[in-house]
Amino acid sequence: MEELIVLKRVSNKTKAEIIKSYLESNGIYVFLKSSTVPYGDGPIMGVGGPVEIWISKGSLEEAIELLARREFEEGGGIEDDSTEG
Repeated sequence: MEELIVLKRVSNKTKAEIIKSYLESNGIYVFLKSSTVPYGDGPIMGVGGPVEIWISKGSLEEAIELLARREFEEGGGIEDDSTEG
């Protein structure tokens, strides 16, 4: 299996699922991972928090282009909630 990398981080699972659905409908495998695991994001700690969107390294360029096109066509899109420091 090809190496997986983080495409982006979004603020909640709903946003992540929208992106996942869009990318998978265009043939890109997506894996979602809570950024708070193992510290929460479950039924005991509550649902929510940042979610990382992982894809295969070989799909990175295509995924970036698809998301840019989606944002342009829809006049917005899903913002990247990554914290860069």
